[in-house]
Amino acid sequence: MSGRTDQLRDLVLKIGASTKVVEKQATRHGSLRGSGEIESALLRVVKEMMKQYNIQTKLTPEQLSTVVRLFYKGLSDTEIAEQLGDRALNKTVSRARIKLHLFRETDLKPPFEKADLDRLSAAGKSVKEMAEALGVAPSTISEYRNIFESQKASEQDGFTKRFLDILSDQDVSEHMVTAHTEDGLQDAIDTDYEAAEA
Repeated sequence: MSGRTDQLRDLVLKIGASTKVVEKQATRHGSLRGSGEIESALLRVVKEMMKQYNIQTKLTPEQLSTVVRLFYKGLSDTEIAEQLGDRALNKTVSRARIKLHLFRETDLKPPFEKADLDRLSAAGKSVKEMAEALGVAPSTISEYRNIFESQKASEQDGFTKRFLDILSDQDVSEHMVTAHTEDGLQDAIDTDYEAAEA
């Protein structure tokens, strides 16, 4: 059994070394970014957004980059907060996510007709007057006005496209590494099986 264990250890070391080679080759050719470069690229865009929109949040730029990355991985705000080390940050994550122009389908479904909000806003009504007319709390009006303003800005500034471009490199890189690893394992299994059969 010790011989089998040694073979598996050597296989893992070999695959680990191969994974590093794949990443370096991808980065050197310039068609894909390595994981460190992806994180740096996300951080640059986040800092640009913070400056352009004067984003105020208790989250650091690095944490905001994590919010972006995990949002596109499909994690909920609570799950992202847990990844940041504090489940209680879920509301903070939600507000920061909106400021970064990252929307969930539920964000864009207010408990009133958006057209009514637009009509009241165009008429110069105050937040309190709009809240009374629509039967919701003033904080709800402020929340959805911020969401719709961010949505409108996102359609013009291209930040979300830049996020997607950066993270698509990560998806391709991860896919390449996974495929390479699976191929390496399968080759080793086949070889080991053939050796055992012999």
